Amino acid sequence: MRETIVEVGIIVKTVRSGEYDARVAVFTAHGIEWRVLRGVYRPKAKLAASSGLFTVGEFTVSGQAITSINVLVAPYALAQNLNRYYLACSIADALLHLEFVEQAPAALVAAINALTALATTNKSCYPIFLDFYNQILNILGYEIALTYDREHLTHSQGKKLVQQVITAFRNYVDYEIQFCENFI
Repeated sequence: MRETIVEVGIIVKTVRSGEYDARVAVFTAHGIEWRVLRGVYRPKAKLAASSGLFTVGEFTVSGQAITSINVLVAPYALAQNLNRYYLACSIADALLHLEFVEQAPAALVAAINALTALATTNKSCYPIFLDFYNQILNILGYEIALTYDREHLTHSQGKKLVQQVITAFRNYVDYEIQFCENFI
């Protein structure tokens, strides 16, 4: 009999596997873990609605297969705003490519906080973006000095700060962040 575990994580990538199954990359406190969602593309599949990209939840895992998901943050609100969707994509992209294990729990908390803020607030998404990447850079041991007025951040100021963060990431981390031109 396989051991069943429950772990908190974020679905950061989904790949179709066969006719009805999917492989998902779940970022947990242990880093990226690839799991299988069996039958998720079947009509009336019980996990279909809760297994979308950017889903934050408690995943019940048996072997390599996810058997149930208790959704903590649903990604539906992110799909309604293009900037929020691109920010969520950049969060997922950063989590997929940063290879660190000892800092994974702190990165998971930062990502959950950012995705929760994106999904639940109507305020500007720039401060959420800046706070997330500032936290990730600090977790990795780098410091970036971003000073800005959170309450009166204009679109053009937000773009400039985003460029600063991108430059800092490119200088400090051996990874090229990909952003959509509409976001930056």
